[in-house]
Amino acid sequence: MFGSAQSMGYDRSAIMYSPEGRIIQTEYAREAMKRGSISIAIRTDKAVVLAGQLRTVDLDLPNYKISKIDEHISVIFSGYAADGRVLVNRSRIEAQVHRLSYGTPMDIVGLATRIGDYVQLYTQSGGVRPFGVGLLYGGIDPVTKLPKVVFVNPGGGVISCKAKAIGDGETVAIKYLKEHYKEDMDVEQLKELAIATIREVANDPNLPEDQIERWSLTPETVKF
Repeated sequence: MFGSAQSMGYDRSAIMYSPEGRIIQTEYAREAMKRGSISIAIRTDKAVVLAGQLRTVDLDLPNYKISKIDEHISVIFSGYAADGRVLVNRSRIEAQVHRLSYGTPMDIVGLATRIGDYVQLYTQSGGVRPFGVGLLYGGIDPVTKLPKVVFVNPGGGVISCKAKAIGDGETVAIKYLKEHYKEDMDVEQLKELAIATIREVANDPNLPEDQIERWSLTPETVKF
């Protein structure tokens, strides 16, 4: 998949650069993120929505993808569920430590940056592997009082977004979002867009809504 760099063994360590300047282990982690079920985050100045397709196996109950971090923040992930669980728990600890230390809720970009720093450590430490998961944080920022979406990738990169899709079918989802996203959408329109995007990825216009997990928040519903 990654050419000569792989065959020469540069993929055996997270702290080894290939001659092309790549960290192959981190690229593998990005591939793991892309194999997870589709996850979407969308925001306008009116609302923020997270949504993802649920996968069920045999008689297992669905492995839910959206987790509440604090009253004003939630997160959705794609990739290895165990890695996602670890970073969700880490996010909750960071948010509560900040709240207890400063008496104020943590801003979303600050939280995502803390987690990004933690994830990045696993790309430069021997004896460990990068996290095979990407995270989309969504919520209402306590400083600006506006909706925010922030993406943390498996390499520790942190990117603020208007709309973002990660996971299996992300290319299709991003194309659909580019075509249909509008800056003035309200919360109901964002929910409809999220559902339509996931159905587009699934190539099933009748995909049941109980197979699509959703979460939304508006500035009016959060008290700081």
